[in-house]
Amino acid sequence: MQWQAYDASSLARMGVGRETVSELGEQGLPTDCNRLFVRDAGRELEVRDLPPGRAVFLGAFEDGVNTYWLLIDSGEVWMLRGYEGDGDQQYGLVNSSVAGLQNVLKVWEAFAWSGRTDADDDYEDYVEDVLERARRSDPVVFEDEESWWSRVFEEVELGVLVPEDQ
Repeated sequence: MQWQAYDASSLARMGVGRETVSELGEQGLPTDCNRLFVRDAGRELEVRDLPPGRAVFLGAFEDGVNTYWLLIDSGEVWMLRGYEGDGDQQYGLVNSSVAGLQNVLKVWEAFAWSGRTDADDDYEDYVEDVLERARRSDPVVFEDEESWWSRVFEEVELGVLVPEDQ
C-alpha cells in the first residue's frame, strides 16, 4: 500500500496544529487501505463546518458515502456517515488524532495482507493479537463498543472480515 503526504503548507494555513501538519505532511495517509480508507484527490483538503467544528476532508470508506474529516481545532478525526441531504447523517469520533488513524490503518493493512487464513493452526491467536494491536493503536476510540473501529475489528473477530487472498 502506498502512503502519500498531504500539502503541509495548505494544512498550516487552515490552522491545523503543528503536530498534525507534521504527521500528514510527512507520513501522510494511504491512497487505498484495503477499501477502509480511500483518498479522493478531488475532495482532498475540502473544508466544511461539521457539528463538532470546522473540518478538513481526508478520505472516505470505499462507498464514498462514509467520509473521514480532521477537526481543525482538536486534531481529532471524525466520520460523517450517510448521504448529505437525506436528514439521517451521523457524525462520530473515529480517531483521537491523525497518529491514531495512521496506527490503526497500519494494523488493518498488516492484517489484510498477512496471507493468513482460518485454516492456519494459530489463526485464532493471530486474530487476538491483531485485536490487541488495534486497541493499542488508539485506545480512546476502542472504549466505545459502537465506534467505527470497534465495529470493524469486531467483524475481524467474528470472521466476517478476513485477510485478502494473495
